[in-house]
Amino acid sequence: DKNSFSFGFFWNFYVTMRAFTNCSQSIDEVTRLITWMQKHKKWLIITIWISVIAFLGAIVVNWGSGGFGSSSDKVAQVGEVTIRMPEFQRAYKRILDEYSQVAGVVDEAQAKQFGYPQVALQGLIQQALLLNFARDLGLGVSDKEVGEAILNEKIFVDDQGNFDQEIYGKYIKNLGFSSKGEFEETIRDFMTTKKLLSVMNLQTMQASWTSPLELSAVEMIHSLRDRLALQILPISQVSVAISDDELKTFWEANAQNWQTPMEFEIEYILTPSAKQQPTEEDLLKHYEDFKSDYLDAQGQLMSFEQSRQKLIADVQKEEAESVAKREYRDLKNGSKQGKVVKLRENEKFFIKNGVDLVVEDMKAGQVGQVLKPIEVDEGFVTLRILGKKESSPKSFDEAKTEAKALLEHTKKKGKLLEIAKKEVKSFKGVDIGFVDRFYNGAMLSLDANEKMRFLSQLFSSAQKEGYVAFDDKVVLYRILEQSIAPQAKSVAQHSMPDSVMIAKNLKLRAVDSAFLEYLNKTYKTVIYVDVSK
Repeated sequence: DKNSFSFGFFWNFYVTMRAFTNCSQSIDEVTRLITWMQKHKKWLIITIWISVIAFLGAIVVNWGSGGFGSSSDKVAQVGEVTIRMPEFQRAYKRILDEYSQVAGVVDEAQAKQFGYPQVALQGLIQQALLLNFARDLGLGVSDKEVGEAILNEKIFVDDQGNFDQEIYGKYIKNLGFSSKGEFEETIRDFMTTKKLLSVMNLQTMQASWTSPLELSAVEMIHSLRDRLALQILPISQVSVAISDDELKTFWEANAQNWQTPMEFEIEYILTPSAKQQPTEEDLLKHYEDFKSDYLDAQGQLMSFEQSRQKLIADVQKEEAESVAKREYRDLKNGSKQGKVVKLRENEKFFIKNGVDLVVEDMKAGQVGQVLKPIEVDEGFVTLRILGKKESSPKSFDEAKTEAKALLEHTKKKGKLLEIAKKEVKSFKGVDIGFVDRFYNGAMLSLDANEKMRFLSQLFSSAQKEGYVAFDDKVVLYRILEQSIAPQAKSVAQHSMPDSVMIAKNLKLRAVDSAFLEYLNKTYKTVIYVDVSK
């Protein structure tokens, strides 16, 4: 009934909120995202289905990444779906690549210690569960749909933009697939799973009702406080010794992580947005056609004059894209020439929001190919790839300095964690008083981001004492006392998302968990390989 559901909801909500900020994103970023979704009448859906499809998209449509072997050994059987070793190896490599970008280079032993193989396998199992369910519903994807999806990627093309079977075959081989048929079946499974998600309209689920107790739980969580004693252990207090033999062994085990950057020679034309000069009529027409893009923070339509600056920028961008398409045509047919430049992949020559997206397209492109206009901060860039030099592993002498710094830092962090484990039970620390998850006061020498991460881990833990590790320090903590503030601060005061929205999302998460439990009970999973070893 509603009362028992509310009690269960309250307990699950408490546990969930202790882990609510268990990531490196700021609360402000989460707030802005949810505010935008509310403004545009979207649901913020925390769902295993969306996670699976994102994971699957990364590992399947990861054009250009390398594969491992071609063994056909079974890793797991999920219902009627078989997970084989090459599929697992591709997923595992993708997980390694992504985690390495965030956490730094890891070797095989560290990857297994962190559970990366299990993460990869679990993603594949969840995909297989969904695929079984989709097939039982009668959902399928035709050969024509698979073919169109591959053609629409515009990746396997020659310098005239036509589909090239030879390029297609080479890419499939580099991906680690034994045949085109195997690759296309993987794409079919991916599209079938997407089709399943598209027909499962979550907005029809009866998760909109929230009880007063549930809403009170949302409000109450903001008043929970811990009184803390803290002590910082800096990594500078740790010293380690590294022998030449140890360094050489470390480099040999991780040599693939130190590569020379790719080099390119390109001919390019940059079309700046700022140089476009839209007329008053252009601005007015764009405003009339796209009024929904010009709303204020309360979701109200802004006037033409209030929108002028954004209108100018939007129309300039639109016109620059049109000009860039003509530049693409002229560069491709040779009627216009661009600037020729040599650059390396790490030079960030064309930037959009701090990321060089053009380099990724050049990596995937072929020598002689003219790339369609790509948006950058300044406008749009069109380019022809004149030459490419692939990256290669650095020699020991070339990588020695980087390898030594990484090995030294890794050993220091390990030693620092050993010290933290010994001292956490006996340290005295500094009593900083009561804090909640939105605490804005001083916290020893932690900066704003470190403080946010510390509070995130603190409130996601059920331990009275523990430690939080940073790249250059470890923070020991002990909870001296817990209390609830006399007056719970409102959601708005904390700039947190609306409590009703949080309650609805938690219910949707409960639906997700129930659905996943149903899939696990319906389709038997047998694991043949212990990927942790």
